[in-house]
Amino acid sequence: MSLAFYIFLAAVVGIAGGAQVLVNSNLNKSADLPLTTLVVNIIAGVTILIIYLIFSRQSFSVLKNADWYAYLGGLFGVIIVMGSTFLIPKIGITVTSSIIIVSQLSFAMVADHYGFLGIRHIPIDPGRMVALVLMIIGIYLFLK
Repeated sequence: MSLAFYIFLAAVVGIAGGAQVLVNSNLNKSADLPLTTLVVNIIAGVTILIIYLIFSRQSFSVLKNADWYAYLGGLFGVIIVMGSTFLIPKIGITVTSSIIIVSQLSFAMVADHYGFLGIRHIPIDPGRMVALVLMIIGIYLFLK
């Protein structure tokens, strides 16, 4: 597949992330935060169960080989859904999403730099630091 396709796919994922926090926040107008998070994650669980049943031939037994921390993704997902759903009515979707993205990029830069969990080592360089600082300035401008 071409680089253009992967860029397009990444943009679609980004738009889905922005839309998700917006619709979760809307659902939260009708239900409290724990119920909203529960419903969102049940729908996600049912959706992926259907995808698994249709497309995967792998047995659950392969999961016994995973490290214990590999299961923390679900916990992190709950934090993301609850946190963004709570924050959007307080500080808006633009600022919430911007802070989440800059935080993700900051963590990703550190993870790349140290090669966390065996990922490819990509050192932090001045260009990356400038990019991050510019994004933080952007958040400040959004807050004004």
